Amino acid sequence: MNFNEWVKQQEAAGAEVHTLTELQHAETGDGPWKLYVYGVSGYHTGGKWFRKGPMKYPDEEITAQEAKHWAEKAIADQREVRICDGGDNLVFHSQDGVVLYPDSAEEFWKAVGV
Repeated sequence: MNFNEWVKQQEAAGAEVHTLTELQHAETGDGPWKLYVYGVSGYHTGGKWFRKGPMKYPDEEITAQEAKHWAEKAIADQREVRICDGGDNLVFHSQDGVVLYPDSAEEFWKAVGV
């Protein structure tokens, strides 16, 4: 069953289906954050958590420096990059090699501690 079929099924069952049509941005905050890199298909394969300072869960996290490295590499490859806070609010967004939010990638990474 594809997504559209699932939505139709949910609506037929009387469920309210809400579709996010606008990305919700937030301030950088204190973290932790989750890095998503989207493939050419337009989908991501899961995110990686990172935080300012030392890792608390090394088996599940990458360092902030690694997050910056992978984000910059993906941006150079013109892949979409999203970084969300713990509440799934978007704190960083890049698409087609251009940082869309916040105004300064440098300031973002500085706030993250890199």
